[in-house]
Amino acid sequence: MEKLNIISGIKQYRSEVDTNFHMPGHKGKDNILGEMSENLNFYDITETLGTDNLHYPTGFLKDAMTYISKVYGSKKSYMVVNGTSCGIISAIMACTNPGDKILVQRDCHKSVYNACILGDLKLFYLYPEFNKKYGLNFSISLDKLDQMLTDNQDIKMVVLTYPTFYGICFDVKKAVEIVHKHGKILMIDEAHGSHLHFCKELLPPSAESSGADIVTQSTHKTMPCLTQGSILHIFSDRVNVNNIDTMLRMLQTTSPSYILMASIENAVHWMDEHGEERLKRNIEVFKRRTLELRNLGINVLEDDFLISEGLYDFDATRAVISMSELGITGTELQDILRYKYKIQMEFADLQYTVGYVTATDEPEDIDRLFDAVKEIYIEESKSKEKREIIQIEAFPQLQHERKMRKAFYAENTLLNMDDAIGKTAAEFIIPYPPGIPLVCPGEIIVQDTIDYVKVMLENGINVNGVNKNNQVRVVKWKEDL
Repeated sequence: MEKLNIISGIKQYRSEVDTNFHMPGHKGKDNILGEMSENLNFYDITETLGTDNLHYPTGFLKDAMTYISKVYGSKKSYMVVNGTSCGIISAIMACTNPGDKILVQRDCHKSVYNACILGDLKLFYLYPEFNKKYGLNFSISLDKLDQMLTDNQDIKMVVLTYPTFYGICFDVKKAVEIVHKHGKILMIDEAHGSHLHFCKELLPPSAESSGADIVTQSTHKTMPCLTQGSILHIFSDRVNVNNIDTMLRMLQTTSPSYILMASIENAVHWMDEHGEERLKRNIEVFKRRTLELRNLGINVLEDDFLISEGLYDFDATRAVISMSELGITGTELQDILRYKYKIQMEFADLQYTVGYVTATDEPEDIDRLFDAVKEIYIEESKSKEKREIIQIEAFPQLQHERKMRKAFYAENTLLNMDDAIGKTAAEFIIPYPPGIPLVCPGEIIVQDTIDYVKVMLENGINVNGVNKNNQVRVVKWKEDL
């Protein structure tokens, strides 16, 4: 019998990594999944007599979603087994009609753009405020949000990301006030913030406590849930729940995993019982070690410091670490942590490596990461090797030549990246993770974007939409648009 490739690959990975700061939020810890850990096969059932139906729940699946709704204080909550991407697409398409206008945060996840292609929506962008000093997108401007809604009163819906992949938070309560003042529906993609609800004292306010109409969460990212487990919350009567039901039935699998659904409910229950205590403990250790490293001169993002720099708030469970002043890129730091210290982070860009601290981590896990970072910094500080320091630039504000859907379905061709400058993109160009598009279908590809993509590729960052021959897809003929 040939080897089992996936099982063998996972075992190989586990042998190479002792400590991880990546999703899923259960971190592979024992006993987090409760009884299911003992025999997954026992719980792997299907829709039959006595086992309920996710799309038309009347029994224990309905009870589970009612329980989740009660914990989060929603009008209605849905378990989503196709990941938060499915929840996002379902919610956007439930609240809009083809041809409607939608305002989105430009650094949102690609699933938001996919919804706009599927729903034939016209996009308006709200760009984040870029901080060049730290090479980071800071908060969106709420004044610009207000002005865009004033200038474009036929916008149907607003979609914002909170917190970002890097833990950056804006004043979500004020954003809700502005959007509702204009009579629009606000959806918050809280994929990276399902844990905020469980530690109100030390973390930024959750979107669900702030009055947003719809909140989507990747339960598996920051809570002890199996990968793909997500929740879609409805909080207001502005949202037609019948439309949400219809879209979820259309877009979500008709064979939902009961193991996955059980892990969603289990994660909420576990966090409701243990989340606050364990998050407080871990945040205390994390903050103490962060200040220690900052006093050594290491750039570890920290909430008090960032707020003093003009940021509204920061998720204190996000480890965002940079040694760019030593000429070490985020990807290089990630590699050193992985191959020398057997610590795996979530992702890295040109400047930062980013990891998740969750309620399932132990203090010694956090200490192990910070001890390694401290050792790397001291060792690299002694190096006489001159390294180039890479500067991170803001998102280029691209011209959107035509509707995204039109460009997506137009006849296209492959061109070398340099030859694609000035052409209309036919598909996304996306560093992954985190899945935020640099270029969307219908946008004009510019020199700055191609230069940035080349630097990322040279530094080992995966860029979806660029093939192994460094080619991208562009619309073939203008007439197709």
